[in-house]
Amino acid sequence: MSRMPAGTYDYSKPLQGQMIAPTLCTHAPDADRVMRRQDQRAFAYTAWWFHVFILVRRSNPASIRYIGQTGFIPKGPDTKAKTAQNNVHIKETGWVSNVAGLVCNPHAPGMSSAYATPKKHASALKEWTKFEASGRHCDDLTWSDEKTPSRFYLPMGQPFFTDTRPGTKRFGALMKDTGRGVLHASYIHGDYDLFAVVPADNPGTNIVVSEQHASSPWSHLHRAGKSPAATHDADKTDAQKTQEIPNFRGQKFIDVQNMLNSRMGVNMVLHGSQEKAVNSFDEDVDVFMPNGMDSFSLLTEADLRSFYDTVLRGRKLHNFMAGDAAEPRHGHFESWQKVGAENGPGLIHINPRDIVGANFVQIAR
Repeated sequence: MSRMPAGTYDYSKPLQGQMIAPTLCTHAPDADRVMRRQDQRAFAYTAWWFHVFILVRRSNPASIRYIGQTGFIPKGPDTKAKTAQNNVHIKETGWVSNVAGLVCNPHAPGMSSAYATPKKHASALKEWTKFEASGRHCDDLTWSDEKTPSRFYLPMGQPFFTDTRPGTKRFGALMKDTGRGVLHASYIHGDYDLFAVVPADNPGTNIVVSEQHASSPWSHLHRAGKSPAATHDADKTDAQKTQEIPNFRGQKFIDVQNMLNSRMGVNMVLHGSQEKAVNSFDEDVDVFMPNGMDSFSLLTEADLRSFYDTVLRGRKLHNFMAGDAAEPRHGHFESWQKVGAENGPGLIHINPRDIVGANFVQIAR
């Protein structure tokens, strides 16, 4: 298969050179299981356009079917509760609950079998405990029948509830009222979590910007007289501080996020990247190269670490929450930190077959 040089120009145009967008040529053997093909193209194009490496944590395959469907929305930054991997049989009612791919309440009857492994179940319980402590889940909603709730609108600041409607096909799934009332609430499927957005011309330097995401669209109503625009801790109440969620990003994240969501047609990238908040390579990721033509998966901790050491020129992770050592900076938009050193451009022209652990196949035309 001939490979068109990415970012070249067609000088046969009569008036001016016309930039030619590359075509995605390789992807992971199971890429279509964890990401829609149109979304793969969006990631590849965005990586080429902004000249960045984009690393994406692998999604729950069961979530993919719900993307863009009416009545389903991606998981946003206002909940870290986990999606289920399996549908479940609920002994108490005899129902089969179709919750695979959706965020669930792990304490609902039968939900212990919704998770693929004990480790995932434990993680779901841990995140649910933190989610409940935030006060964003409404616990007092009851149903007389599928169309008759005890209240049609939830309390301010509590847009989430667990689906316990009689006869529901998704018993135990988490739902969110987006402002139209509980009868029109949406189920929540997995989003695309970025592991990293890395500038190809200087991958050795990891820039970390810290900011806060409000817990819900109504959180400003709980500020007890504080300004809705408050951004500093001194201007926030104690309750407000507990309702906010930290977000971490790099220099190019917002531009990359906006282009990805626009090209995918669904806002699937909703918060910052993983490498800014944790110091672990224990992730399965899909990599999109800056040439816009190559994508592949890295499925072991050792392979991802090797990719950082070689292709990304020794780039370092940064656990902002744990206070990893970094060089503090201050700019126009909040404070930011720098980790690592400039080591020259990344290996942008390397073939996937020369990358340790890269899993890929040619895309048939």
